[in-house]
Amino acid sequence: MHLLVKMSGAPYQRGFQYGNAAKDRIQKVIDEYKVLFEKEAFISWEEAVERAKPYKEQIASYRPDLIEEMQGIADGAGLGFEIILTLNCRSEIMFAKADKNECSVIGIPPEASAEGHTYLAQNWDWWSLGLGTTVVLEVEQAPFAKTLIITEAGLVGGKGINEYGIALSMNAMSVKKGKIGVPLQVILRGCLSCKTLPNAIDAIAKTNRAGSACVGLASSEGLLVMVEYAPEDLDILLSDGEPICHTNHWLSTKMILGQEAKNYSYTSTFTRLDMTRRLVKKEKKFTPDKLFKVLSNHAGHPDGICRHDDESLPIYHRHSSLWSMVIDCNDKILYLTDGNPCQNKPEIYRI
Repeated sequence: MHLLVKMSGAPYQRGFQYGNAAKDRIQKVIDEYKVLFEKEAFISWEEAVERAKPYKEQIASYRPDLIEEMQGIADGAGLGFEIILTLNCRSEIMFAKADKNECSVIGIPPEASAEGHTYLAQNWDWWSLGLGTTVVLEVEQAPFAKTLIITEAGLVGGKGINEYGIALSMNAMSVKKGKIGVPLQVILRGCLSCKTLPNAIDAIAKTNRAGSACVGLASSEGLLVMVEYAPEDLDILLSDGEPICHTNHWLSTKMILGQEAKNYSYTSTFTRLDMTRRLVKKEKKFTPDKLFKVLSNHAGHPDGICRHDDESLPIYHRHSSLWSMVIDCNDKILYLTDGNPCQNKPEIYRI
C-alpha cells in the first residue's frame, strides 16, 4: 500500500512533515539510486551528489519555496540537504547515459469517455528496485494550488491532479545533450501548482529546462495536450477530440527534425505505442475500468504495456510497472494501483 503524506504550512514545515513521515521510504530510495547510478549511469553516489549541486540555484530561481521544502524534507528524515537535492535531480543524473524505455500514457478527451469526463492514465514503468518507494503527497501550498502527487519518497514533484482539475502525466524522452537548468521533478511540481492548463504549459515553456520529457496535461474543462520538451525547444501535441497515446519516442515532426531529439532505445517504445493505439481505437466510450484493461495488456511480454521483470537480467537491470493510474479530472479522483495493473485493483484518492 502506498504511503499517504499530508503536507501543509510554510515550505519548511511541510517539508519536515514529509521527511519525518516518509524517512524509511526515503532511505530505500537512496539505497536504490546508489545502485542505479553505478550500474546504469556508471557513476558513484558521491559523484552524483556533486553533479546535483549546480541545480540548486536554478531551482531557487524557479520556485524558491521548494529549496526550503527540500531542507525540511532533509531535516525531517535526518539527512543532509544535498542528499534530497540529488534525489530531485535523479532524472538529469541518470538519463545522461541510462536507457529511457518506460511508461505508456493515454489521454481521453470528453468526446471519447462514457460520462463526458476527461481522463489521463499511465503506467509507471521503472527499475524494479524501486518497488515500495512510492508516496502519495497531499500538498497545501498557498498561494499555489492544492495538489495530489504520486512520486518517489523524497521527491517534490511527480504525476497527479490539483484542486482546479488539472491533471499531469509524464513519460521519459531522450535528448542528445542536457544542461544545468530546472530539473524535471521541479517542473512537474510547477505545472501541478497552476490554476489553469495554459498556465501549466507556461510553467514548462518559459522555464530554463535542464532535460527532456513528455508531459501530458488534461483538465476538467476538456483540455488535453501532450508537451514534448527538450532543453532548447518544445512542441505540443493536440488531441483534436480523439484519444492521444504516448510512450518514449518523439512524435512531433518539429522535434524529430530538430537538433535535440534522440531515440535512445527501440526495445519496446514503438510496439507499446502501436498496441496502445490499437486497443484504444477498439473502444467507444472509456471508463476507468476500460483504461486499466488497456494498461494491463501483455503483448511483447515482459516488455508490454504492462511491464514485468525479465528474470534473465540482473535485478538492477529489471523493469516493471510499479504502479498504474487513471485520473478523472472532473470528479478529481485518482485511481492508483500498487504494482502491475493486471494483478492489483486500484485504490481511490480524492483531492
